[in-house]
Amino acid sequence: MTDIFVRAGSFLLIIVLGYVLKRVGFFGKDDHRLVSKIVLNVTLPATIIVNFSSTEVEPWLLLMFALGLFGNLVLLAAAMAFGRGADWSTRKLRMLNYPGYSIGCFTLPFVQNFLGASGVVATCLFDAGNSMMCTGTTYAIVAEMDSRRGSGKSVSLGKKVKEIGKRLVRSTPLLTYAVMLLLSLCHLKLPAPVLTFTGIAANANPFLSMFMIGMMFEIRLAPEKLKEMVRLFAWRYGISVLVALCFYFLLPFPVQIRQALTLAAFSPLSVAALAYTDKVGSDTELASACNSCSIIVSLVVMTALVTLFAI
Repeated sequence: MTDIFVRAGSFLLIIVLGYVLKRVGFFGKDDHRLVSKIVLNVTLPATIIVNFSSTEVEPWLLLMFALGLFGNLVLLAAAMAFGRGADWSTRKLRMLNYPGYSIGCFTLPFVQNFLGASGVVATCLFDAGNSMMCTGTTYAIVAEMDSRRGSGKSVSLGKKVKEIGKRLVRSTPLLTYAVMLLLSLCHLKLPAPVLTFTGIAANANPFLSMFMIGMMFEIRLAPEKLKEMVRLFAWRYGISVLVALCFYFLLPFPVQIRQALTLAAFSPLSVAALAYTDKVGSDTELASACNSCSIIVSLVVMTALVTLFAI
C-alpha cells in the first residue's frame, strides 16, 4: 500500500518539477513540444513494443478497440444531448472536450507502473479505438455541424475522411499498435537486441510523459467561466463513473484487464481537443484550463482506484 502512494506521489512530483522549471524560466513556453515529440515518437512506441512482445495477444482482446470507440461515442452523445440549451460556441466546446482520453501520455505510464503487461496491452488497444475518435473523427463531426450551421453547406464526406486518414497514418503510436498487433496475432517475435533497446527507451516513458504534462500545465481562467468548467467536469467524470462500473462489473475479462479499462475510463481530457477547440473558433482559454485541471482530478481518482485494487 505504501509503495502505491510513493509511486503516485513520485508521478505528482515529476509533474510539479516540469511545471516549476517552466515557471522559473529554465524552459521556454514551447519547449514541451520537443519532449512531446520524444514521447510520442520514441518512448511511447517503445513501451507498446515491449509490452506487446511480452504478452500473448488473444483475438478477443480486439474488443478493447471497440470499447475505446464506445467510450468516446457515449461522451460525444452526452455532449450533444445536454448541450442543446447552450450557445453554439459552448456546444462546440462540450462536443470536443467531453470525449477523448489522454491515454498514451498519462494513463499508459500509470498502468505501466501499477499493472502487468496484459493490462498495458489492453490499454494500448483501448487507446487505438480512442485515437480513431480524438485524433480527427470527433473534430470532423463537429466541423461538419459547424459548417452546415455557418454556411448551410456541408464539406464533402470524401474530404473529411481523407483528412482523418492523414492524421491517423501520421500517428506513430497508432502505427506501432497496428504493427505489433499484427505480429502478435501471427505469433511473430522481434529479435532480442531490438527488445533490449526498446526496453531502455520504454523505461524512460513514465518520467518523460509526466514531465511533459508538467511543462504543459497552465490554468488561466476568468472567474465567470468557472461554472462551465465545473459543469463539464461533472458530466465528463459522472459518465466516466458509469462507463467504469460497466467495464469492471459487466465485462467477462480477467481482473487485470478490467482494472486497466477502469483506469482508462478516468483518463484526463485529450490534448488534441485543445487544438480542435481553437480550430472551430471556440473558447481555448476554458479548454486549456479544463485540460490542465483534468490531470489533477484523474491523478487523484486513479491513485484511489489503484489503492482499492491492491486491497
